[in-house]
Amino acid sequence: MRVLFLSLISILLSACADLCSNEVISQAVGPEKKTEVIHVVKNCGAATGYAHQIYIVVPGTDYDEAKPIFVADKVDNLTVTWLRDRTLEISYDSARIFNFTKFWWYSKVDNFQYVIKVNLREST
Repeated sequence: MRVLFLSLISILLSACADLCSNEVISQAVGPEKKTEVIHVVKNCGAATGYAHQIYIVVPGTDYDEAKPIFVADKVDNLTVTWLRDRTLEISYDSARIFNFTKFWWYSKVDNFQYVIKVNLREST
């Protein structure tokens, strides 16, 4: 009976595991080489849409440890471009945007003094 109970618990816990997959679409180191922008598409299966997520991280850092600066689904033609040293542009034709942050800073990059401005632009 105990083995059956433990097997059942194991099956239930494995069913709760994260079934989502992440695909890195693009990565680009910033002009000053202090940051990197990463565009990831998260796919959680047939019953959900694709979530586009954009992260700014210190080069060599895993994006899973960061909070995304942009999250959207139903996205068409998303591009991420460094305009200047500390300006990033996210442009798209259409999207349903859930989260957007207009700037990025981090304690480990010049003690919060290095600020990246993030512009959002609808292309059409």
